[in-house]
Order: sequence, then C-alpha cells, then structure tokens
Amino acid sequence: MRDLITCLKAAAVGAIAMYYLDPDLGRRRRAQLNDKVRDACDSFSQCVRSEGSQLAHGARRVAREVESSLTAAVVDDYTLVENIRARLGHLVSSPDAIDVSVNDGIASLAGHVLSAEHKVLITAVAAMAGIRSVADHLSVFDEPGAMPPLQGGSPS
Repeated sequence: MRDLITCLKAAAVGAIAMYYLDPDLGRRRRAQLNDKVRDACDSFSQCVRSEGSQLAHGARRVAREVESSLTAAVVDDYTLVENIRARLGHLVSSPDAIDVSVNDGIASLAGHVLSAEHKVLITAVAAMAGIRSVADHLSVFDEPGAMPPLQGGSPS
C-alpha cells in the first residue's frame, strides 16, 4: 500500500512538472501561477495589515480608557458648571431658563424646563464626568404657554 501511495505522489509531481515545464505553454502557465501567487500574497498581507490596524486601534482605545479611569482627576466645581452650561444648548430648547450650580460634585439645576426635555437633561448631567449626583429643582411644564423663559427656543 505504501508503495502505491509513493508511486501516486511521484506521478502527481511528474504531471505537475510536465504541465509547468512544457516547452510550448510552460512559460505562460508559470507566469499565470506567479501572478496568482502574488495576488494571493498581496490579498493576505492587506488583510493582515487591516486586522492589525484594527487591533492596534482597539488596544489604544482600551489603554486610554484604563488610563483615564485610573488617573481620573477631580474636576473643580467651576469647570463642572461651565461643562454643564456648554451641554445645555444641546439638551434643551431654552438653556437660559436653567440656573446651574455645583457644590462638591453635586449639580443643582433650577429654573424652568419642558417635560419632554426634563428626563434627558437630568440623565445627561448625571452622566457627565465629575458629577456625583443631581439635585433637581426644576419646574416642569408640558408647553411653553405663558412662561416667557420657555418661549422662542427650538430644540437642538
């Protein structure tokens, strides 16, 4: 049985050699094989570069997240107030109707807000870095109605 397998292997190698070393068409066949091998190598190397790049970006992102969680600096109250004020325009239609203060990481929101924007505002402020909790002193209204601070704005 072993001799038969060895004989079949030798016949296959001989057929391949005859196919590629043929004096008439062998040169073209070898060039085609060369082109196919180069294309396969190029595709493989491009795939490896792409996957490697994605892996490197993911590793850098994880490293930044770990670093920021380990070195989270305490943000002063003034900076927190400014950060909240900067976000208000994206969260509510009338940011001027809301007074913001922060004391030791506890954000206090007072003023007037529409009911459709209330939960989004509280959730977004509570999720901000440096905010430990939110004290909600807002007056909630379904419609702007006769409240001048709530009139004239449009949600962002």
